[in-house]
Amino acid sequence: MQFSNKQVLIVEDQRPFLLLLKGLMHSMGANDVVSKSSAEQAVSLCKKHKFDIVVCDLHLGADNKNGYELVEELRTRRLIKPTSVFILISADSARPMVLGSIDRRPDDYLIKPFSQVQLKSRIVRAWNKRQFLQQAYLLMEQGKFNTAVDHVEELLASPSLYKGHCEQLLVELYWQINEPQKALDVLQEYINGKPVLWAQIAIAKTYLHLGENEKAISTARKILQKNRFNADAFDIIADANQALAQGEQALDAIKEALKLSPFSLQRHVKACKIARANQDLELVASSSQAIWNLSKRTVNQSSLHWCGIIRAMLDVAEFSDDRKQRNKYQQEALLTLQRGKFDEHLQRIDREFDIDIFGKIVNARVSAIDGKLIDAKRHLFDSQSALEQKYPELPTAYIPDSINMMYKLGEYDDALELSEILKARDVELDGNTSSMLASQQKHTQQHVASYQKYNREGIQYYQQQEYEKAKASFALAQGFAPVNTGVSLNLLQCFLQIIKANNKADLQLANECKRLFKLIDDMELRDPYKEKYSNLREELTRYLGF
Repeated sequence: MQFSNKQVLIVEDQRPFLLLLKGLMHSMGANDVVSKSSAEQAVSLCKKHKFDIVVCDLHLGADNKNGYELVEELRTRRLIKPTSVFILISADSARPMVLGSIDRRPDDYLIKPFSQVQLKSRIVRAWNKRQFLQQAYLLMEQGKFNTAVDHVEELLASPSLYKGHCEQLLVELYWQINEPQKALDVLQEYINGKPVLWAQIAIAKTYLHLGENEKAISTARKILQKNRFNADAFDIIADANQALAQGEQALDAIKEALKLSPFSLQRHVKACKIARANQDLELVASSSQAIWNLSKRTVNQSSLHWCGIIRAMLDVAEFSDDRKQRNKYQQEALLTLQRGKFDEHLQRIDREFDIDIFGKIVNARVSAIDGKLIDAKRHLFDSQSALEQKYPELPTAYIPDSINMMYKLGEYDDALELSEILKARDVELDGNTSSMLASQQKHTQQHVASYQKYNREGIQYYQQQEYEKAKASFALAQGFAPVNTGVSLNLLQCFLQIIKANNKADLQLANECKRLFKLIDDMELRDPYKEKYSNLREELTRYLGF
């Protein structure tokens, strides 16, 4: 390999080691060597120049993007060529940090101190591999996965030093195009043959893709017998047990994986999904915090990750039987909300995000947890009114938690309307948010169906002027949505017609009207509801005398 015609970027914040690295690269023959002291500067530079080799330190300052966040961003945003080599270096040999770095797939990971010979051999090895597979990487980058499969199969047909790399890439491509049986065919010689680690992990993952969960668990356990620190094996056991509805074993496995490798964003997303499915809401809360910390400086950054921390804390509070724990998590959620006003990362990620408006949604949730449904409804309506006034189009960041609260308060029509808006945008939500919405929808599905059934019945009876029957149906609908505005207005319409027919209101009907007035008074209603309620209240007040 010739270094003289290669463009090299070194990213290192410690000047003595930066000079040492530049000297090593020059000694190898590299003439074009550029250095930057931060990942942020490196990203800006890579937008203008495509480097052949990037050598980057893992730690680049406590408040700055680190090395594995840099490699992830450069690869995801295609700011380096498919053939470019990225070498990550670090003095930190702690297992969690090493595993967290390897998860981002740098071409190699070197522990300081190392020699020029070691650095050169690692770069040369990675360069040759990427050159050999460059056409496959290019096709994958273009989304031409089937063509990439054909190309890698051709490479495999000829003898080379990269048989294992080709097999590994081909297996991943078959997963990508949803042909796991073909992936298993590639791995056949490793099933009972030489226990190569990458192949054993790939076999177990392929069994997962095929739905053969017992085989996946058995293979993963064999991996752990040889290497008890393999986080991937615990991931596989967690996924397989979850698929087999063995929640406790799934939770145990994912917790072990997190102990071994706590710096993996995707592992925490997986943990949230498994924990939410098995009601381990404290694990959801801790992993949600980790997701924010791991994502806020990366290409995966999103204000939704920050919202997810508060949501998860309030989930713990809502479903806790322990009053002290409930109060603790409510207070932590509110403190996180306050700290968000001074969080530079949050402000940089989403400058349009208004924490005060989001706070109204949070306060609605807190009130609902405390059983103060009318207060909760008022906070929620205030938040939606503030959103309408501030934004021409409702930002996605507020929608999931708004939907969540609408379902909890029985405002199903509004929740379904927002769900359709979210669906129409075709935005890719983070796994935690998607899981929350799917879980909430599933949990309330029967209530929504019953509410809609009785509300439709009530409307039909009302249109047929059978007001007593309409009242009974609307009352049943309200049983599934106690503070729902729409059904409350429908009931008031029925009461008005019944009172008009009798030319008076009995005590029970008068008390029911008072209860419904209390539900709606002082709410920030949307215009159609506002006009309807104003007219109804005015007419009913004439009959009721209050």
